Amino acid sequence: MALTSRSQPRRPMTDINTFEGRPEKQARWDGRYIGLAHYIAQWSKDPRAKVGAVLVNQRFARVVATGFNGFPSNVEDSAERLENKARKLQMILHAEQNALLHAGRDARDCDAYVVGKPVCNVCATLLIQSGVRRVVAAAPRPGTESYWDRVGLLAIEMLREANVEFIPITGQQLDAIGLNRDDARASENPLSPYEGLQDELDLGY
Repeated sequence: MALTSRSQPRRPMTDINTFEGRPEKQARWDGRYIGLAHYIAQWSKDPRAKVGAVLVNQRFARVVATGFNGFPSNVEDSAERLENKARKLQMILHAEQNALLHAGRDARDCDAYVVGKPVCNVCATLLIQSGVRRVVAAAPRPGTESYWDRVGLLAIEMLREANVEFIPITGQQLDAIGLNRDDARASENPLSPYEGLQDELDLGY
């Protein structure tokens, strides 16, 4: 006796958004989100560094939150403050921090795309604690004197220890958005404005 339509067994549902076994689709969407992070970075008013971050829930193909480096809401980002490197460091939020704050609990199981600088050690701790599962960002270079390379290497060490996948942005992806990787990594040490002021400021370092 033939099975009726009601009695036929259901086929298992598949996630049409999954990248598993589909590396070309993964690379295509990674490139799009990297481009979006680069676009968001241009909203920053910081004259020395523009960084953008995008949090994506891949399962639902949904952009959860975006962020760029800047001052907190309702705090004036005047040119005078932005040009004062020491004062800016005390006030600014990183792009990853802004995106995570906007996302809240929805950051869990997201992929994070960061463009403009390598992820620093502080942002790595927040990405881990927020439950982010994958980070796509510029890879820091080993063996340099660059501040961002040094803290970036520590960030990757922590991410991998916490089982958060780290994917370096490729040179081809950087070329596609017109970003010079070496310029971003060679940015000034943000602590340099404090040299000689240790007696006046307790920075906790």
